Amino acid sequence: MFRITLVSNAIHLEAARRLRHLEARSAPRRSPWRDLLIHEPRRTRLSEADRQLWPLRLAVHPLLMAGLMLPALLGLVEELRLPHLCRVGRALRVLARRARSLSLIDDGLDQYREQPRAVEPLVFRAGTPLWLFSDAIAFRAPWCERFRVGELGPLYDPAFMERQELPAASPAGPWRTLILDAPGLERLAVLGPVWPWPALAGPRLVLPHPVLAKRAWSVPPGLGERELTGPPEPLLAASGEVLVVVGESMTLLAALALRPLGSPLLVTLPAKSDANLRRMVAARAAQDSAVQLLV
Repeated sequence: MFRITLVSNAIHLEAARRLRHLEARSAPRRSPWRDLLIHEPRRTRLSEADRQLWPLRLAVHPLLMAGLMLPALLGLVEELRLPHLCRVGRALRVLARRARSLSLIDDGLDQYREQPRAVEPLVFRAGTPLWLFSDAIAFRAPWCERFRVGELGPLYDPAFMERQELPAASPAGPWRTLILDAPGLERLAVLGPVWPWPALAGPRLVLPHPVLAKRAWSVPPGLGERELTGPPEPLLAASGEVLVVVGESMTLLAALALRPLGSPLLVTLPAKSDANLRRMVAARAAQDSAVQLLV
């Protein structure tokens, strides 16, 4: 009997880590060789600690998923952990049906959307375990109540966040804007500098969205603009007086939690973004004059 955990991005991986650590306190004698981690190498970076948590790990591949159908049919899959079953193949659906138990792990912003995009609540039995990060519990969508929610703690905790200084000033002067690309930023391309916020002309730092299909920042590069790579969280913790611009992605929660007190933040959600998600941002903006939601 073994347990399978499927992760396809950094959010899933961190949720799986937190869950394993919670279990270690209650069942420390469980052999790590009874857990198989299936991950997407292009979007997950495993640490040495991860390799110890999951000595048995494989990269996701259609042949692997097909091969796992046999132990599932034989009743050898003790538990399947995954973020959702939306747009997945037949093999994974067979695993989900034949696993002795099923648990869901956090998939990002869906817990704050009235109409989730990836999680299909009615596909799962009422009371299915759903492990969520706890950054904005008051704004969880009503559909979460169908599940037995377990708390993983805040994903973004300033007390434990590594700080990374922004790059040195560009030849055009000190950095004025940090663009964290995500859906919603396409609205800025047509607005120009017509709003009561610092101009976005630059010099700017731009962090492209890791998923090509979700890139929305289309403003031509300005004088001294620089493109960045790597995680945004350490940059947010050091943003200071630099205007941070975020769209509809988990960087939104990161920016709300990690940026220094009083650091300006412009949130540009897509025009048709979820109403509950918009209410969450509007409530935070009402509490913090440095936060503005582009309406």
